[in-house]
Amino acid sequence: MDLQGKAGYFVGKLIELLVTLLLVSLLVFAAFSIIPGDTARVMLGPEASEAQVDLLRTQLGLDRPLAVRYFSWLFGILTFNPGTSYAYNMNVGELIAQRLPVTVGMSAIAMVMVILISYPLAVLSARKPGRLGDQVCSVIGHVLFAIPPYVASLLLILLASSVFSLVTVGNYVTPSDDFIGYIGCLLLPSFAIALPKIAMSFKFLRSSIIEQRASDYVRTSKSHGLSDLKILVRHVLPNSNVSSITIISIILSDILGGSLIVEQVFNLPGLGRLLLSAISRRDFPLLSGIVFYLAFITVLLYFLSDILAAITDPRIRLK
Repeated sequence: MDLQGKAGYFVGKLIELLVTLLLVSLLVFAAFSIIPGDTARVMLGPEASEAQVDLLRTQLGLDRPLAVRYFSWLFGILTFNPGTSYAYNMNVGELIAQRLPVTVGMSAIAMVMVILISYPLAVLSARKPGRLGDQVCSVIGHVLFAIPPYVASLLLILLASSVFSLVTVGNYVTPSDDFIGYIGCLLLPSFAIALPKIAMSFKFLRSSIIEQRASDYVRTSKSHGLSDLKILVRHVLPNSNVSSITIISIILSDILGGSLIVEQVFNLPGLGRLLLSAISRRDFPLLSGIVFYLAFITVLLYFLSDILAAITDPRIRLK
């Protein structure tokens, strides 16, 4: 494909990204705008007078037309100034920035664990499918896949703190104070998140490698005298990259959402706790800001995976 065709493909994907984000913003705003109940009444309590409630509603801008409120909120989102939290009386962007290192750190560590564990296992298992080692790995994968992250969190806490006395739950260290300690306090919750994702990644990667090994080009390479290891490294693994990129992007977005639950179990000050607080207090600026930015990260991950897949396999751009 010529340079113009490549540029057209990437521009098309970028337009898809922007349209998707616009639709996400509409859905997020609409969802939280139609929730029954009065935010001003919730903030002031049941004993507040109607005059007090009306005054607060005006101060918060809740009496403005819905379209005006949407475009004002969207402009704040795009300029990274989503407004002031009703409950915390702080800028929403600052609140999210304070909690983001926990959620992003856990997700990144969990993703590294998934890649480092599932990829070698998938390669070893796919080289001799149906053998004892492959069957053992498959059974373990099915068991791990069936365990929800919060259950894995409870089991790991029981083993690590009660049996081995290795960690103290809720002992969070900020990266600015002690980066090594920050990584250490996130290892256990990250592993709880990663366990079912390791099984998922192993299953898809193994299937992709087995499919590639059954292709005609593998048989042709064998007829030319190439060893199984050279065929695996030179041909099978590179041709499995597209599937790998796709499944990794799906898993990473899933990890980002799963970390919100695990944070509660390990008592970590991440976006999960902030999200629950925003829901209970009907804090619309904080709630909508968290949901939109998480959705933005998810959509961005899929966009980047499409671009990487197109770079890895030029045939995708021709379809």
